[in-house]
Amino acid sequence: MKTQLVIFTVLIFLISCGNPIQDKKNAERFFEDKNYEKSLLEINKVIDAEPDSISHYAFRVMIYDLMGKYKEEISDLNKIIELNKDKNSKSLHAHHQRAVAQIQLGLYNEALLDIDYFIENRDTVENLAEAYLNKASILYKLNDFQKAREFYTLTIKENNGKEKAIESQALVGLANLSKSSKESLNLLNKAIEIDDKSAIAYGARAALYMDDLGKADKAYNDSKKAISLNPNDATIYFNMGQLFLNYLNKPDSAVLYFEKAIRVSPQSPINDGVYMNLGCIKHRAGKLDSALVDFQKAETFNSKNDLLMYNFALLLSDLTKNKEALQKINNAISVNPNDADYFDTKGTILANLNSFKEAEIAYKNAIKLNPKFGGYSYNLGYLYGEENNHEQSIKYYDKAVQLNYDLEATLVNRALQKMKINKTSDACVDLKRAYKLGRTDIKPLIDKRCN
Repeated sequence: MKTQLVIFTVLIFLISCGNPIQDKKNAERFFEDKNYEKSLLEINKVIDAEPDSISHYAFRVMIYDLMGKYKEEISDLNKIIELNKDKNSKSLHAHHQRAVAQIQLGLYNEALLDIDYFIENRDTVENLAEAYLNKASILYKLNDFQKAREFYTLTIKENNGKEKAIESQALVGLANLSKSSKESLNLLNKAIEIDDKSAIAYGARAALYMDDLGKADKAYNDSKKAISLNPNDATIYFNMGQLFLNYLNKPDSAVLYFEKAIRVSPQSPINDGVYMNLGCIKHRAGKLDSALVDFQKAETFNSKNDLLMYNFALLLSDLTKNKEALQKINNAISVNPNDADYFDTKGTILANLNSFKEAEIAYKNAIKLNPKFGGYSYNLGYLYGEENNHEQSIKYYDKAVQLNYDLEATLVNRALQKMKINKTSDACVDLKRAYKLGRTDIKPLIDKRCN
C-alpha cells in the first residue's frame, strides 16, 4: 500500500506541475527553429496533459512528417479521425494526410481507400487538384498507368493554373508515364519552367539524365539543385548515391548519400534498395560481416525484392553460408523466374553444396533463358569437369568458345579436359591459342605436353 500511495502521489505532483500552454509554446518555438526532436518532446508533454485535443495531434503530425516517422504520423491521424467521427474538415483532411503518409510507407492500397474517401466526401466547390494528384501517384505505384494518366490530366484541369507546384508535379507524373525519353524530357523541362523551385521536377529530370540519357554531369547538377530545394527528400539522396555508385565510380561518395537517405526517412520503403546498395559496396570492399548487417536490414523492408535476394545470396555464398544462400536465391527466383543470372547463381551455390545434379538443372535453366551468354555454358562445363564427365564438359566449353566467352580461361579448361581423355593434340591447339591471347602462365604446360 505504501508503494502504491507513493507512486500515485508522484503522478499527481507531476501532472499538477505541468504547464500545457507553455509547453505548447516551447514546441512551436522549437518547430520554427527546425529542432524537431525537442519540439516533439514538448508536444508529447502537452498531449499527455490534454489527450483529447485534435490540434495537439495535428501539430505532432507535422513533426512526424518532417522527421520521416510515418508510422507514428499515421497513429496520430488515426486518433484525429477517432476524435472526429463526423465528416467535418478536420476528419477529412486527416484521411487525406493519412493517404500521403501511407504512400511514404508503400501502403498504396490503403492510401487509395483514404484518398477516395476524401474525394467522395469533400465539398465539391473546393479545389480537388491536390487530391487528384495524390490519387494519380498512388495509381502509378499500383501499376494502373491508364488511370494514373487520367488523374494527372484531371489534376491539371482541376488546378486550372492556380497552383504552380501542383501543375508542375502533375507534369512530372505524365513524364514518368511517357513512352519516349524525348517526350519525358520535354514534359520535365515544362514542369521546371512552370515551377523552378520544384525539387521533384529536378530530381525526376536527374533520374532521366542518369538512367535513360547517360548524361551523368547533367544528372549531378539537377540532383544538387533538387537537394538544395528540398533537403528532406530521401529519394533524391538515393538517386544521387546511385549516380556516384554506378556512373561516377565513387563508392565512398555514394555511401554518404545512401546514409543521408536513411537519416532523412528511416521508414521509407526505398530503404530496401538503400541498404542493399550499402551492402553491395561493403561486399565489394571485402567487409563481409558489415555487409551482412546491411542486407539483413534491407530484408526487413522488403523480402520480395528479387534483386536484393540475389545480392544477399551472393554475399552468403562468399561467407560459406550456402544453405542460407540457397534459400535467398530461391526466394529471388520465386519472385522473378525469368532472370538467367539467378539460376546461374543457384547452380554455383548447389555445386558448393555438392548437389551436382540439381546444379546441372539450374545451369541448364540459365542457358535456356539466355542462350547467347557463354558464361552459363562455361559454368556447366566446369561442373561436368568436377564430376569427371569429360565429354559433357568439353561440349559446354565448346559452346562457351563459340560465344566468345573469356577465351583464355575457356580454352585452357577445355584443353585440360581433352588431355584427360587423351586428345592431347587437340588440347595443344587450345593451349597455344590461349597462349597467344595472353595466358603466358601455361608455357611450362605447353613445353611439357605439346613438344
